[in-house]
Amino acid sequence: MSTITQRERITPAPSPPVAAPARPRRTSAIWQWLGRTTPTAAIVTVLAALAAWGHRNEWTVPKFSALIGNEAAEAEDWCKDHNVPESECIECIPGLLPPAKDYGWCKVHGVAQCPLEHPNIAQVKTPPVVTPAMLERANRALALKPRAENNSRCTLHQRRIQFASVEAIEKTGVDIAVVQERPVIEAIVANGEVVYDQTRMAQLSSRVSGTVWRVEKHVGDRVQKGEVLALVDAAEVGRAKTELLQAMTQLRLNQSNLERLRPLTQQGAVERRRLIEVEAAYQESQIRLQSAQQTLVNLGLPVRIEVFANLDIDEVSQRIRFLGLPVDLVSRLDATSTTSNLFPLRSPLDGVVIDRGRQIVEGEVVDTSAVLFSVADVSRLWLTLAVRQEDVKYVSLGQPVRFRPSDSKNEPEIVGLVGWISTAADDQTRTLKVRVDLPNADGRLHANTFGVGRIVLRDEPSVVVVPSEAVHWDGCCNIVFVRDKDFFKEGAPKFFHIRKVRVGVKEGDTTEIIAGLLPGEVIASKNSVVLEAQLLKSNLGAGCACVEGH
Repeated sequence: MSTITQRERITPAPSPPVAAPARPRRTSAIWQWLGRTTPTAAIVTVLAALAAWGHRNEWTVPKFSALIGNEAAEAEDWCKDHNVPESECIECIPGLLPPAKDYGWCKVHGVAQCPLEHPNIAQVKTPPVVTPAMLERANRALALKPRAENNSRCTLHQRRIQFASVEAIEKTGVDIAVVQERPVIEAIVANGEVVYDQTRMAQLSSRVSGTVWRVEKHVGDRVQKGEVLALVDAAEVGRAKTELLQAMTQLRLNQSNLERLRPLTQQGAVERRRLIEVEAAYQESQIRLQSAQQTLVNLGLPVRIEVFANLDIDEVSQRIRFLGLPVDLVSRLDATSTTSNLFPLRSPLDGVVIDRGRQIVEGEVVDTSAVLFSVADVSRLWLTLAVRQEDVKYVSLGQPVRFRPSDSKNEPEIVGLVGWISTAADDQTRTLKVRVDLPNADGRLHANTFGVGRIVLRDEPSVVVVPSEAVHWDGCCNIVFVRDKDFFKEGAPKFFHIRKVRVGVKEGDTTEIIAGLLPGEVIASKNSVVLEAQLLKSNLGAGCACVEGH
């Protein structure tokens, strides 16, 4: 047994290595860090993959066929630009159906592929015939006034809008219409007022002052030219008649003296000087008679002296007493008590009494300034239209005008002619007045009423018309979608041609087509905006042909 030394007793036992217990704690920290960062990294990785997939697939949702493994049958054979199977897309594969021959721009009618110049373009079953009347109609419309123009460099007419099937277009709700012909009137529309024809209207006053003796006519009575409206008791008339009788009596006396002295002078029984005096007196009486006669004429009481040549003075006096009065009126008068001062107020025209003055009452004193009656011929009236300055240049004398009173919307229009065009614009409305002569034999029109007039610029018995909703403005051209003539042919592509058109008159829900379509063609009308949307969608990728054309 050995003995333990002092050093051995105080020397401690060796301690274990320091690093050995720390290694398990470092490994644990690494696992803790990985546990915290791995979910974030996974999310970032998924988002990056999703972004890459979305960019590759243009952020479109995959079709159900792709999700079930049939992607090759659907996605690979589908033209997303034209919404038809790519193997059948006539736009992407022109060889399937080569486009029709491009005849280019028609300078005469302002459209591309003009059917008026090249009828074979029309999508109809039988060959169309363009008649000279159709060409003349188009020329008249284009020559009359400026029309909306199309861009000659636009190439949209070379495009076609295709559908996968007949059912596909039916689902879109697009309806069709047949291009038709019908009468059309192109006119300038203006509001107007009906007034009396100023050349057929008279406001009557008495030519002499006096007292109303009798009233023969009242407001609303129809009168004929020369018919007596009223009788005025005027002293001036009596004096003029008396002067005529005196002048006539004196003339007869001087004439008798002259006839008696002339042979006596030749025989020398009477001096020559006496004969000269009688001749002078005779001439003076002639002048006096002519003056009295002219006074009565000025009063509207013409008298023929030669009619009284063989009548005695008493009979002449009786006739002059009722001078100017119609026979039927004289027969109703009491010859013994009736004054010879009566002056007849006559109507100067055939018409209707439209007004009567306040003074036209029996016993009322009237003077020459008072209007006693207003008479108008209502068989013809004036229509005064307020026409805009920019439209007056298309108006000319003699143009027909169709007028419809505001209170007779369901009755036929009344046709008149332009009779006068104002040379100055209205100070307030800045419109010009156009006067129209309107017939009114049936009395339908009434003065001081209003209505709408159409100044006819062009009256066509037959023009091409389509529903207004079928015409679209794409930014530089008016276009219509024309269905292909073989649309329902088995195996044929289902598509519409894009046809540029020149539009004319718009009447309600129809629009005139001056050039671009022929009767019988079938076009997209209701919901045709679907085709327009497809056209715009197709242009987004390659750029708009209209914009490029400019």
